[in-house]
Amino acid sequence: MDKKKLDDNAVEAPTELSSEADANKAALAVKEADTTSDTRVERSGVSWGFLFNLIFILLLTFATGGGGYYLYQEIAVQKDKAQALSVELKQALSEPAQHISRLEREQKQLASSTNSGIDKLKNNQLQLSDRVAKLAQRNPNHWMAEEAKYLVRMAGSKLWLEKDPSTSASLLKAADDRIESMKDPSLTPLRKALAADIASVSAIKSTDIAGTVLTLDNMIEHLNQLPLNRVDVTNAANRPTNPEMSESIDDWQENLAKSWKAFMDDFVVIRKRTTDITPILTPDQQWYLVENIRNKLLQSQLALYRQDQVNYRQSLTLARKWIYQYFDLSKAQTEETLAALDALSTLEIQTPGINHFQSTPMLQQLATHGNLMVTEEVSL
Repeated sequence: MDKKKLDDNAVEAPTELSSEADANKAALAVKEADTTSDTRVERSGVSWGFLFNLIFILLLTFATGGGGYYLYQEIAVQKDKAQALSVELKQALSEPAQHISRLEREQKQLASSTNSGIDKLKNNQLQLSDRVAKLAQRNPNHWMAEEAKYLVRMAGSKLWLEKDPSTSASLLKAADDRIESMKDPSLTPLRKALAADIASVSAIKSTDIAGTVLTLDNMIEHLNQLPLNRVDVTNAANRPTNPEMSESIDDWQENLAKSWKAFMDDFVVIRKRTTDITPILTPDQQWYLVENIRNKLLQSQLALYRQDQVNYRQSLTLARKWIYQYFDLSKAQTEETLAALDALSTLEIQTPGINHFQSTPMLQQLATHGNLMVTEEVSL
């Protein structure tokens, strides 16, 4: 029994051993299969990842290269723009800089010239002050000479600008009185020159320009009051009545003579006229006539101020002609106006023939140097 048990155990042991071997083989087979599958899977995964990474790297490289090229182009364009802007900026700044530099040079030149001019003026002022002080000490009548010089200058203005020789002569006499009051025998040549100037001015015929202008103004104001020359029309009421006829047949010759005389008186009328035959003027024509005469009188005034003898007389002649032709000569106002125009037409406008006074240079010497003999030039 024990042997049977041993045999049974022996039989069972190999069976168990074979089963374990089979199990190990199966495990090894499964393990190998798993290992092969993992190896295949691993090999397949490494291949696709590598391709993916390679493609990604290539795309990234291309993108980086394209971006770098585009960035390079943009940088080049911006660089060109910056260079062009820099050139324009330099050109724009160069002109103000040149202008500023030119202004600075001009300012320096002006400052230098101004300083030199101021220095020169200061020196001249000092020299002039010294000269005035010396003259005041040397000649106490300096201001008297200045007053005489001013009077002679005013005499020239009255003579040449205002055409007033009488006032000019009076001013020259006043200047001579100032020189006489200085009681200096060395001033005799100056008084001689003043006497010659006074004689020359006094010889000029004085024209009363102001009085003539006032006369013309009065005539212009009264033009509207002058009576026009009108044609007198005889009214029927003023005509002589028909003569009375006799009823007697024996007086037929006398009645015939009266009738013939009345017929002839009405048929032919003779009137005496004081002026030339002129048509009757309308109111508008009368206004234009008066305005034209006024215009001519104003022109004569202007010519009188300008010392124009020809235009003065022509204007008065035309005004007189129109008044004589269109106004009633039987009226006293018309006769007075024509007489005044005739008197004004004879006015002689004499222009001064003196261009300068002989005493002016001597008075300048006296006022500047204190005497008539210049011993030292004045450096101003």
